Amino acid sequence: MNIAMTGITGMVGSHLIKRLSEADAAEKHNVRALIREHSIVEHLKPFEDVDYIIGDLEDKESLAKLVEDVDVVIHLAHFPGPVQTADELVRANVNGSFDLLEAARKAKVKQFIFMSACTIFGEILPTVDEDHPLDENHPVKPGSLYGAIKSSIEAFCFSYQKSRAFEVTILRPVTMYGVRPQLEKSEWFQTVDYLATNYNVDLKGSTKYVSVGAVCQAIDKVLGNPEAAGKIYHLVDGHIHNLDLGKMIVDIIDSFGEAEGIMGEKGVPMSNQAAKDLGVEFKGKEGIIEYIKLIHDMQMKYGGERAMENW
Repeated sequence: MNIAMTGITGMVGSHLIKRLSEADAAEKHNVRALIREHSIVEHLKPFEDVDYIIGDLEDKESLAKLVEDVDVVIHLAHFPGPVQTADELVRANVNGSFDLLEAARKAKVKQFIFMSACTIFGEILPTVDEDHPLDENHPVKPGSLYGAIKSSIEAFCFSYQKSRAFEVTILRPVTMYGVRPQLEKSEWFQTVDYLATNYNVDLKGSTKYVSVGAVCQAIDKVLGNPEAAGKIYHLVDGHIHNLDLGKMIVDIIDSFGEAEGIMGEKGVPMSNQAAKDLGVEFKGKEGIIEYIKLIHDMQMKYGGERAMENW
């Protein structure tokens, strides 16, 4: 399968290209990826077969080259800045994604997979509870610019689905944990780092979480899958209070530091049944334990020398 990707240098993209390039993968893929001229790509050197296109979402010529003769577009990129104004974010992400969709239509792409986010829900209906968790049918009313951008791109995606330009699948992950190419930017790394050096940490709030592995598995499951056409999938593994997370880290790494603070809110119940039906596996807290052990091992091994090639 010929695949075009945006966002290959980010966490999901970096893990996804590993998965797509595995020697024992059921199907071999040809991957073409869009990268900016000054992107950090040291961690991608093992993947020599990737065809890199220099450009960005605001460069229509590079988008046309990206999607030429491909079967599937996986759109992971979100331009975060630095920018001076909100309209720059809108222009780069919303307009850029529209241009990518249009380029895909002209190239007769078969499938478009878009990485959205569960932050598109700014207002939750009072009918949502443990017995009726928030699912993919809940109305969207974004409460942030980021959520509004993602929601806008979703709307454009479905307009192309409706016009039968190509099949569309939307993935909405919550907070993702996983090793990032820049290790210190990995989720919860700072908490592990402080506790590993026996400092006390003050924690509050709570987090819905999902592993980057589950997210990549979801992409793999929908890739070329006609059953995923026009579908939305919430990618959420569970919910954890940050104070409980800190205490878990203390126990796992045998720290003399202490996790202190206050418990967060319970959080809105959210369904992941559609993703489970797709075949996505969620490891729950066992997955977090594995990840904390991995992050701690890497923190101890590399210390301050968190080089990109060691990620």
